[in-house]
Amino acid sequence: ALWKLERYQEAYELHCSYQHHFHNNADAWVIAGMCARRLPQHQGDAEHAFQAALRLNPDRADTHYNLGNLYNDINRHAEAVTAYQASLALEPNGALVWHNLGIALRELEQLDGADQAMRTSVRLDPFNPDAWCNLGLVAHARQAFELSKRFYLHSIQLDGGHASSWTNLGMSLLEEVKPEEALPALRRGHSLNPRSPDGLFNYALTLLLLGDYEEGWRLYESRFTTKQFKDTVVPSSGPWLTQLEQLQELKASGQLCLIWSEQGIGDAIQFVRYLPILQALEIPFAFATRPALVPLFQQWGPAGITVLDDTQLEPPWSEAPHLALLSLPRLLRSDLLTIPMVTPYLTPPGPPPERLLVPPPPGGIAIGLVWASNPGNKAMYRQKSLPLDLLLPALLPALQHDLIELHSLQVGDDALQLAPYSPIDGVHDWNGKLNDFGDTAHVVHQLDLLISVDTAVAHLAGALAIPTWLILPSNADFRWLHQRSDSPWYDTMRLFRQTQPNHWPSAIAQVVDALGEVLGLDLAQLPEHDH
Repeated sequence: ALWKLERYQEAYELHCSYQHHFHNNADAWVIAGMCARRLPQHQGDAEHAFQAALRLNPDRADTHYNLGNLYNDINRHAEAVTAYQASLALEPNGALVWHNLGIALRELEQLDGADQAMRTSVRLDPFNPDAWCNLGLVAHARQAFELSKRFYLHSIQLDGGHASSWTNLGMSLLEEVKPEEALPALRRGHSLNPRSPDGLFNYALTLLLLGDYEEGWRLYESRFTTKQFKDTVVPSSGPWLTQLEQLQELKASGQLCLIWSEQGIGDAIQFVRYLPILQALEIPFAFATRPALVPLFQQWGPAGITVLDDTQLEPPWSEAPHLALLSLPRLLRSDLLTIPMVTPYLTPPGPPPERLLVPPPPGGIAIGLVWASNPGNKAMYRQKSLPLDLLLPALLPALQHDLIELHSLQVGDDALQLAPYSPIDGVHDWNGKLNDFGDTAHVVHQLDLLISVDTAVAHLAGALAIPTWLILPSNADFRWLHQRSDSPWYDTMRLFRQTQPNHWPSAIAQVVDALGEVLGLDLAQLPEHDH
């Protein structure tokens, strides 16, 4: 009875109290597991309960199914697949089991299996809008956006109030670079389920993409409630500040405030521009950021700002009132016309050390290259990164005629893509020579141009006011706005976008044309010349 009333804590405690009376009762263990699964602090107990039930009766399909649901909840998707398959071996026509198996396989990026499982689910129960919505998500993951939209619309036809289908319809429209069409779908999804953090966050990102900064930055505050940011480490145990008035009260009381860097390195470089405004308002603060950025901001950043390593904070900073860096545009009411655009806002502390000197090109221009983003974020990496074999050969004619020299600033495993080109005169590899972003800044500051995908190095070049050509996917990040070739964030930046999804040659061709204009040549007409 308590289970049916959703009083899971009481139901679980009752089971624990009387456990010795029915420790040989599989039904009791299943109910205990179902209650414990709903209580995050008892999910380990839920696993124990389901396994106890299976020891007593291994032929119960529903127990395997519930164990699979638990594993899906706690991101143990491979074990979830095993549990669902065990359930289906006993009862092969369980539509919900096929549905949840499809979810687990999609999380494991086994998209063929996920598609088959979801299609089996909708065949067994064609009136379940959740299954059609998740079939759409599989199609979305396969980048079949037209198909995903059909599935979402069918789900909406079954249930016009299916919030996830509206939200996911908007996401597919965004992938097709149709933000104006996506916005009403995302708005509808949010209105149907205002408690969905991911729906609200995606709505906020679309508003920002379309330049509605007032509403977009306000709703962007939902980011820390989403799955994407749930593991964000907040470096202070003090009160979280949300209003400019609170900062002004700190100033009046003489208290210190901690501004902390969030998300990626590029985000920190882009939004550190707001800190001088706090200085002008005479608000006492320190800025906590990643260790790799501390030398950059200490030596190159605005004067007078205390920069701290966010992995080594001690009192009073680890207990100070605090604010996330990307909340400053909202607090300071920043819009497209009032973005702080004083560049460079990072300046060199002095001449570069000898080990970081860029050799002067012989009559040409020195160009930096970055072609891959951080592989730690798989989805972003796939979206933003391009193969060097597409980019560098397009630049070879200019290189072979001593019109340019190329400096690879790529780090990590992707730097190995440079190996076939390293013997070519005029190709320089800085991988392994840069210890932190202060070192990178010294090299970038000596370049005439940076050609890069959407990475932290591109933000660094923009902050240094180095001409930067940014190569973007068709559905680029919100900060680059919609269909613009310039950026209100960096006045020395040009944007080169794919003209169709996943087609890097279309963006690279624009870069080659632009380089030809700079050099006053048609690079395609240059005769082949071997060094």
